[in-house]
Amino acid sequence: MRAPLIVGFLACLIATPVVAKESGPIADATTQLLLKPAEFERIEISPDGSLLAIARYSPEGSRVTLHRRDTMAVVTSIDPGKDGVITSLGWLDDGRLMVGANRLIQLYGMSANDPSLYIVRPDGQDTFKLPGNFLSTIDGDADHLLVTACVKYDDGDCITDVRRADIRRLRRLGDLVLRAPAGDTAVYADRSGNVRFAAGVEDDGNGKIWVHTAGKSEDWALINDAAVTGIEVSPLGVSRDGKTAYLQSERKDGTDAIETYDFATGDRKTVYQDAESDPISIVTSFDGRDFIGANYGATKPRTVFWNRDHPDAQVMIDLQAAFPGKRATVISADAAAALLVVLLDSDRDPGTFVLFDRKLRKVTPLAKTMSWLDPAQLGAQSEVSFTARDGLPLHGLLTLPPGKQKNLPLVVLPHGGPYGVVDTWGYDPEAQILATHGYAVLQVNFRGSGSYGRAFGLRGAMQWGRAMQDDVTDATKWAITQGVADTSRICIYGASYGGYAALMGAIREPNLYRCAIGRSGVYDLAKMYKWGDIRREDYGKNYLKRVIGEDQADLAARSPAQLADQVKIPVLLAHGRLDPRVDIKHARLMKTALEKGGREVTLLEYPYTGHSLILNEYRRDFYTHLLDFLGKNLAPLPAGAAGTH
Repeated sequence: MRAPLIVGFLACLIATPVVAKESGPIADATTQLLLKPAEFERIEISPDGSLLAIARYSPEGSRVTLHRRDTMAVVTSIDPGKDGVITSLGWLDDGRLMVGANRLIQLYGMSANDPSLYIVRPDGQDTFKLPGNFLSTIDGDADHLLVTACVKYDDGDCITDVRRADIRRLRRLGDLVLRAPAGDTAVYADRSGNVRFAAGVEDDGNGKIWVHTAGKSEDWALINDAAVTGIEVSPLGVSRDGKTAYLQSERKDGTDAIETYDFATGDRKTVYQDAESDPISIVTSFDGRDFIGANYGATKPRTVFWNRDHPDAQVMIDLQAAFPGKRATVISADAAAALLVVLLDSDRDPGTFVLFDRKLRKVTPLAKTMSWLDPAQLGAQSEVSFTARDGLPLHGLLTLPPGKQKNLPLVVLPHGGPYGVVDTWGYDPEAQILATHGYAVLQVNFRGSGSYGRAFGLRGAMQWGRAMQDDVTDATKWAITQGVADTSRICIYGASYGGYAALMGAIREPNLYRCAIGRSGVYDLAKMYKWGDIRREDYGKNYLKRVIGEDQADLAARSPAQLADQVKIPVLLAHGRLDPRVDIKHARLMKTALEKGGREVTLLEYPYTGHSLILNEYRRDFYTHLLDFLGKNLAPLPAGAAGTH
């Protein structure tokens, strides 16, 4: 059993980008501005409404400053020190602020070496560093918190105890609350200090979820075993009165549903199921205690309130109406819900924080996350929908250069993952880098992507280089039929699984694309059983068997490195030498295979990075090369010259 996690097979390593070095190629001014990290990261208002906690980035290290809300005067600052990164921020009460912090490894640009969590006073006194096994605070009890401890192992899996610890004596584990029902399971607590759920995933990929039904440590009830039911269920949270939980439950056909779970009776009832989309995110009341709706539609976001009578629901509806074209998200609120910190964002705005005074009906700007960007100079993003060749409805995103709509050079951008990952509407720096340089950008949520239900995801199994690739091709041809793309000026580029799709696109559709770019891509499927970290556990091996198969001939027939002689267009490859997920040997093998056939190929190797380009130096370098490569290969053909089709 293993704790559940989001299984985007080739999902990128999560870390905080940082401007670590100033050497390397000089990107143009537009690219440099788009690559700059956001300055304002988070703003939280205190329960009494008197203070604002603001997390702010700087190259020397992020910090939190506390401001008087009425004057914005600085009260104090919380500084993690040189190269510090703020990872979380939130008020527990008027006298306690919880701050998550980390420290960058400058050489690698990663904030993964010293994660810490603190409870601090607004005056900067009595700072408590929470243990690494912290689980949750307890409402109404400022002196205690819940922690976890691995007490024994069962067949190699950690059995977790949950204990109630004294905040001033954290060297002691404290009193036992309960023990997890199985090894390597994650436990979930409510705000009152009660552990309510446990969840884990078996080596075969099937999840289990338990509910804690009484006060005894052993009183766990298994409420879903995906191996039996054929669906996955995950806990979302507990209602204000503690009597009901909310679950997200898959359906064998159709999209995921929101359900309630009655702790007393065990009854589950469907609250809402959208016809087209899984829930993208849950909408709660301003204090986080009531579940009142959810956001749906990855490519065309909309909010559905199943509790429209809740007083906060109407405020959210009014806020959204007041800012057409923007997404209005309440980030924090005072205890009376009279003052709201709202984040406004869109496809051309990475985020603007405002303060909304409900009594005065007044909106006060607080900060722009990236004030140096002019939305009018950025590309507009819109939803596209079409039908794949086998009749499957597909959705995606089209980002157009400012002021342009037709007969454009096009970059097709399949996402990584591929499973469970989804391209969503909103500010996308990579799409904007391409759009602001004159390229239309097409992203498609091919079968296997997340957010469209279990059956849609399962349609991607065993479809690497097959139907998933056909979906990308069909999206490209859709753009041509709509007059968006100049048929002679189309390239395909992707990272991770997207890098695989880019090279397979060059192989499967030799007359459709003028060039292909793969970053951190898989190029030999059989080598996934020999290289990288997925194959190191039974869970990963079983995953590979389900999604790509084991037949060696079949794997070779769907591997770009084994089909390199069919590539007829220029190729650009980029890869991190420390990539733990997709070994750089994939890129080197692909390069060698292309060179053997006399193909035009360039490989960029980045020594101090893994599956993602974290260091800003590397990001500048890669996008400079990418834009140069696209510029050469998507230049207009001479008058009278034959196209590639």
